[in-house]
Amino acid sequence: MRKIPKQARSRLLVASIIDATAIVIAKHGLAAATTARIAEQAGISIGSLYQYFDSKEDLYEALLERIVEKLMALVDKQTMTVEPFTLSVWVTTLLNDVWDYLAADNGLYLQVVRNWSQLDFVSGMDVLEQKMLSVLSVYLLQQPTRISHNTGDLPARLYIITNSILFTLLRYISKPSPLVSRQSLIAEFASMVERSLL
Repeated sequence: MRKIPKQARSRLLVASIIDATAIVIAKHGLAAATTARIAEQAGISIGSLYQYFDSKEDLYEALLERIVEKLMALVDKQTMTVEPFTLSVWVTTLLNDVWDYLAADNGLYLQVVRNWSQLDFVSGMDVLEQKMLSVLSVYLLQQPTRISHNTGDLPARLYIITNSILFTLLRYISKPSPLVSRQSLIAEFASMVERSLL
């Protein structure tokens, strides 16, 4: 970002530019998401856009940061619940919350995430992976007698499970299988986590 917005009005303008970026990508695809089209969608001049963002890549990065921040907040919200949770309930609730967030506003962020392979989504995936590994590790440390010791190296299992979920979700969002529903996918993830770790 070229200029950090300090006043409330400037922050609202930047937020509206990021919103416009998401809308343009969802409506027209990544290839057509030019700075001119994004500025038009935001109802501002291209010069106003360039006061805050150097390029369309900067806009994509800001949009991905917003998505990842929200996903991290969903993990935190689910983890901080007062109710004690089982892993399967935690995974099910979290993945439903993630899906509901992505599907809101007529699937706006689902459309954006469908372009993940063309966007620099790797850094966002790294952050989400570390968050999930941390949460699962803390949960397992609190349940030492329940950990399955017969299925190999725990860090390896955590790594495989976390990345299996993240990348399978991205794949499914990009190209849903007609044979697999959202609910059956989430149920299988929850069952896999429970079977693999406990």
